[in-house]
Amino acid sequence: MIIIIGAGLSGLVTAYKLKQAKIPFKIVEVKNKIGGRIFTKTTENETTIEMGATWFGRQHQNLIRLLNELEIAAFSQFQGEYYYYDDPDSPHHGKYKLPQQEPTYRIKGGSRSLIEKLYGNLEEEDIVFNTRVIEIRKEKEELVVTADNNVEYRANQVILAVPPKIWSHQINFVPALPQELQHTAKNTQTWMEDSIKAAVEFEQPFWRENNSSATIMSNYGPFIECYDHSNQQENKFALCGFLNPAFKEITKEKREKLVLQQLSNILGEQVLKGISYHEYIWSEDDYVKWPKEIFMQPHQNNGHPIFRESFFNNQLIISSSESASTFPGYMDGAVEAGERTFKIITEKTKVN
Repeated sequence: MIIIIGAGLSGLVTAYKLKQAKIPFKIVEVKNKIGGRIFTKTTENETTIEMGATWFGRQHQNLIRLLNELEIAAFSQFQGEYYYYDDPDSPHHGKYKLPQQEPTYRIKGGSRSLIEKLYGNLEEEDIVFNTRVIEIRKEKEELVVTADNNVEYRANQVILAVPPKIWSHQINFVPALPQELQHTAKNTQTWMEDSIKAAVEFEQPFWRENNSSATIMSNYGPFIECYDHSNQQENKFALCGFLNPAFKEITKEKREKLVLQQLSNILGEQVLKGISYHEYIWSEDDYVKWPKEIFMQPHQNNGHPIFRESFFNNQLIISSSESASTFPGYMDGAVEAGERTFKIITEKTKVN
């Protein structure tokens, strides 16, 4: 039996491959939902809003290959001709021509389409929800995984498909993991951990008129990055991006007011006719940001080679996007990690 801790993208990729190979496994997920840092929200108006991982490029070949295999469509991110740099105190404040750049893409139906397609290949009994792993203990030829409800799972191999900083702080290992691994894991930034994603939904994409710019960059905010978030069919419209993390300290109502004020200053008073405002503060998620008080540089220790080693005599495998050798922290890195993990499992199975 293989135990996979975490039902994010990397864990689900491994599970999908194991299901195809008819190798028994069980996913243990701490939340009541799948997806990890992929979180697509549907508004009352049935507009899909990405509160988590969103974009990818042509360089993300692991992800593209998987999307093709699963027959999931993607579409180009609308850019327009201009972007707006928002900083009234800067001489560079204003609208600029967008430089020529590689296109970026989004998944049709939202990033959750990938998660749901992977999950759809599994059986109901393949996953348990609302279960937090608190200890992994090596006993003779097995690893014993203990959950917070005192349930134990015995496994030939255990997959850590959660961010290194999370498992290093929240799971006890017996015997203890090597000191270098513990230190590196505890000092690895979890991608998205300090992010605030926000979006405003609209009836029409008025910003596409009169050479206005929905692509906004700012060093202050509240939006520090903002993009057109219309769907592929172009019948649902929104603006979506990242807020300055410092705005976490004020209320949601105040954030919404400041977001609308910022956008209306740039795009006009039509912004104030928005249908709805949405946000997700990832630092308030205990299974993405922990401990709360520690700040790390973006991508700190992401892709560290120690995460691609195996431990407990090759029975403990570290997965999650942060363990990937290319594009760690991104969806592509999660796919790479999930597929690499599957290869390690099958190689060990052949040896045995």
